[in-house]
Amino acid sequence: MARTSPKDADMPEPADRRRVLAATVAPIVAMTDQANTSDLHEACAQALEQALDTYETSDLAGILSGLTALEETMRTVPRARRLRGSVALDWMRLHAAVTTTMAGAAYDQGRHSDAMSLADRAATVARAAGDGPLAGRALTVRARVVRQHSPAVALQIADAAGRIAGTSPARALVAGKVSASSYAAVGDVAGVRRSLAHAWKIMEMLDSSAQGRPGFALDTYSPADLALASAEALTTVGVAEDAEPHLERASELITNSGQTGMVISVYMARARAALSRDRPDPYEAKHHASRAVSLSLQRPAEWVARLVHDISALATRRTGHDMDDLIATTSPWF
Repeated sequence: MARTSPKDADMPEPADRRRVLAATVAPIVAMTDQANTSDLHEACAQALEQALDTYETSDLAGILSGLTALEETMRTVPRARRLRGSVALDWMRLHAAVTTTMAGAAYDQGRHSDAMSLADRAATVARAAGDGPLAGRALTVRARVVRQHSPAVALQIADAAGRIAGTSPARALVAGKVSASSYAAVGDVAGVRRSLAHAWKIMEMLDSSAQGRPGFALDTYSPADLALASAEALTTVGVAEDAEPHLERASELITNSGQTGMVISVYMARARAALSRDRPDPYEAKHHASRAVSLSLQRPAEWVARLVHDISALATRRTGHDMDDLIATTSPWF
């Protein structure tokens, strides 16, 4: 898929991008009854591409709203036109891709029940269409929701997702983002290291076209994302010093990428790492967290607010300093 540079000076602000996606989807809905199937499929694919291109910089509510209308078209067209064979499979794959993107946006918004429902639907459609990597990627959303309550069940889902995904970028995502963080949640250092080693081994097998750019994607997984996931898991499991090289790599690859959501994640990871060292530094942590919140003001999201609360609690436990002002700013985002 062709990508638009995130540094483009003509890139609209987040509120404008919400309208851009809505303006793209509305004509598609209107043309559903008139356009031929091929042209309609191309228009839907382009709308999804726009959502993916701007995922890390756009308002998530706008993305989800636009894709919800698009997903309705993806469901109704194959039935109404009685599509068969390869054409029907192409529509199923695109339907699964749209729904997987919706699941990711719902998760980031904190709408976890919706995220699980969408992820399950996407995985079912992707498997029916024969797209194992996309099905595996959809299941990672379910695993991430479940992980908060039962890391053991999340690991079972991750194992299934990994098998379905085969040797693909999605397999590296499962191992590095889901399995490693689930092991970290239960304090299993060996499990974290094993999962990360597996993820990096998969990455070494992928060519550059499969690695893509940092941020949310469907058919790529960036080394920058894996470096950040590695740093987060190692910090969470209590080996912050081992996380530092990964965090430095993630920062180098992401900070100037223009991918706002990923830049915020790096700042949050730096804040957590500053508090998790043998000698925690609350002032460094507050600096990084403040920069993350400042960047988030035009793109408020539940996941940012959740991280602020977690990092503030960690700061209180380790240093006696809280981040109540940042909590007050981000609490309305829940």
